[in-house]
Amino acid sequence: MSRSFTGCTRCKSRRQKCDEQRPTCGRCSSAGAQCKYAMQLQWGGRAFSRSRFGACVDKGGMQRLEYSPGEFIYTTKSKSKSKLTESGSTDLALTQAVDPFSSLSPDQKALLHHFINDASQITACHSGMQQDICRMLVPMALQTPSLLYATTALSAIHFQALHNQSESVKTAPDIARYMALSLEHFRKELQDPSVKGSEALVATARTLCLAEIHSGAINPHSWRAHIEGARALMKTTDREDNSPASGHGFRRYLDRWYWSIVSLTALTGNGPPIGDNIDFVSSGLASQRESPDYLDDYWGFTVDLAAVFRQIGAAAWRNHEAEAAQGFVEGEIENNVEDDAALLEMSIRQLMDRGANSKPSLYPDVAAGLTEESVNQLALCNEAFQHSALIQIHRRLRGTPTTSFEVQHSVKRILECTALIGPSSGLSPWVMLTTPLFIAGCEARGEDRDTVRGLLASLHETVRIPNVLQSLKFLEQYWANQLSEDENWNHFLDRMRFDFIPY
Repeated sequence: MSRSFTGCTRCKSRRQKCDEQRPTCGRCSSAGAQCKYAMQLQWGGRAFSRSRFGACVDKGGMQRLEYSPGEFIYTTKSKSKSKLTESGSTDLALTQAVDPFSSLSPDQKALLHHFINDASQITACHSGMQQDICRMLVPMALQTPSLLYATTALSAIHFQALHNQSESVKTAPDIARYMALSLEHFRKELQDPSVKGSEALVATARTLCLAEIHSGAINPHSWRAHIEGARALMKTTDREDNSPASGHGFRRYLDRWYWSIVSLTALTGNGPPIGDNIDFVSSGLASQRESPDYLDDYWGFTVDLAAVFRQIGAAAWRNHEAEAAQGFVEGEIENNVEDDAALLEMSIRQLMDRGANSKPSLYPDVAAGLTEESVNQLALCNEAFQHSALIQIHRRLRGTPTTSFEVQHSVKRILECTALIGPSSGLSPWVMLTTPLFIAGCEARGEDRDTVRGLLASLHETVRIPNVLQSLKFLEQYWANQLSEDENWNHFLDRMRFDFIPY
């Protein structure tokens, strides 16, 4: 058996595969041993032993003091007298409990704990990813005020939704205050040469973007501005190879988040594509035939499919601009759009055929920590996104009637894949299904609309993201106010002047 990367402490120390059952895994249960799960934080994207702080400890100037089982801090060695035990070792007794988050206010401390234990689960489909996010993000937030306030805002949004207050998130004064404080510090840090260009600022832009989206915000340019800001910051620290399979640490995670949100915006959005034109043709994450088409466990879909999403958005926007231009020739536009649509549909069909004949390729450092059930659920999630792309090609590019066999077949398959994955409160591909469910809902008819209602309501009930509830409300508005079958979701967004992403 392979070593467990995200299992309990005992299994990891014994280099054994852990089934990660909680509160007690199978191995510990069989052995009658105490089962504990611990999260190791990374400082600056590095393992502790390789960080600058870890180097200080190795030089002997620091000592480790455990203030509760499994929790400890490092302090400088004291020259004061200490009590010797019978074995000759030094007994360092703490006179009072030590809180590693003592510099935070009680509200910040509570929200940070909520983020670590609960809110971080809604952006992860398995425990390994959740732990990676927390161990990299939390230490960075403690050193970067803008990121700390953005993280507490994101946590507060989830906490409020968890207490049946999803509808009032956008007007909650505490959340607005945390967002404002984050932006205030963000502006100052952008002017600080010692911070400018750091991964912490990209992380702040990412977290502010997620907070805007999760809250169900529909204000034009709010969440888009944060994506553009993250893109500009990332360009100042670009690596030569920023593909998802390369690199390690926090920057790799930030790259994956960026391409995920850009791709989904291109697939579902009604505005111009985010990024340069080249990003939509041959980006670093586009089809690379010399390497596997990795199924990204953060996205829920493959790298090549993400490239198709971006090309769908670019083709739809070209068509939109051509129709808005004076003196356009309708026949020429239709021919160009059909050429784009045919090429993109062929690409998706090829990806479907490839997936049907082989198991999904996962990043090497991820595959070892996933169960067979998790891999199967990721494959179903990817299939749901494939059919979402087909629907957008038929509806946005070709203008195919929503009642057509092609569109309705994809609607039903998305609902089938979602039902097979099934509701989960977190740490499952279930948390990634807002987008395909929404796209299917836009074209659903009859009983399928009731199925979409039930699935989105169940998704909101389990993950408590206000934007999921907002997605359901928008669907109800679209179903009730659609001018005709020819008006697709993107035309409806333009008419209503909403800027919304079902994420």
